[in-house]
Amino acid sequence: MLVTCPQCQFSRELPEDKIPARAQVATCPKCKHKFRFRDLPPEEAETAPAAPAEDVPTAEAPETPPPAAPAEDDIWERLGSIQPEQAEPQPGQTPDDPFAVDPERPEVDVPFERLDQFGFFPGITQTIRRTMFSPQLFFQAMPQRGLGKPLTFAVLLGQFQIFFQLLWSMTGLLGEKPEVAPGTMGFGLVMALVLAPLFLSVFLFLETAVFHFCLILFRSANKGFEGTFRVMAYSNAPLVLSFVPVAGPILAYLWGLGITVVGARHMHGASLGRVLGAFALLLVIVGGILGLMYYAAATIPPAGK
Repeated sequence: MLVTCPQCQFSRELPEDKIPARAQVATCPKCKHKFRFRDLPPEEAETAPAAPAEDVPTAEAPETPPPAAPAEDDIWERLGSIQPEQAEPQPGQTPDDPFAVDPERPEVDVPFERLDQFGFFPGITQTIRRTMFSPQLFFQAMPQRGLGKPLTFAVLLGQFQIFFQLLWSMTGLLGEKPEVAPGTMGFGLVMALVLAPLFLSVFLFLETAVFHFCLILFRSANKGFEGTFRVMAYSNAPLVLSFVPVAGPILAYLWGLGITVVGARHMHGASLGRVLGAFALLLVIVGGILGLMYYAAATIPPAGK
């Protein structure tokens, strides 16, 4: 049985045969938080013989009904008050424990990366809320566990934006309604959404590569390419505002820029000045590329002329 502390997210796999029959509450060996780790049927809780607590995490059967586990939102709010000494390894935790916590940097899983625990919609909404309203804490506590799920998150939000922008454009909410042949509107929308993941993925990797290069120049890339990629991917969270015509995408873009700066600073543990310098260089590079593309499109005559 995998037992996970809701307070600090420390986990440990315990053999089923080692857990006392009536045990419902565990004590985390890391932060000493007591929590209910399972619910027993009433008849089993009454008839099962009592047994002493076993190993790590310590499981015990209290005489009084155990308090309910705290809500996930409350745990998130309390994370910011975790002190380094609370994260020190406890007896029974080996130095190479895969769940060991850096005492200077407590880690909490991204809900979108634990959909098996949170569920799809709660996982993605919790991730969006944390990114938009607590970016400092979100990126500071984020573990690095691959690029796949951050990429999926960014692509989903990008497709969400594309869908609504095409919808508002086709319905005329963004200006004059375009003239489209009957039956082509739905086909164009489907094709855009089918091809979008490829283009969004390529653009995200290219944008991350350029920003990471800028961070390296300013000596602010302490967590490597994956750290920068995670910042760029989860900074797409404000794209959820794209369902609002006109103002939504503008607000989402500006909000995302702010999250990128805050996220890069706290992900890499760099100073604000260095990150702002790297971000300014990124804007100059991207602006230069877009300017060259615009100039080429305006000066190169169409084929056949």
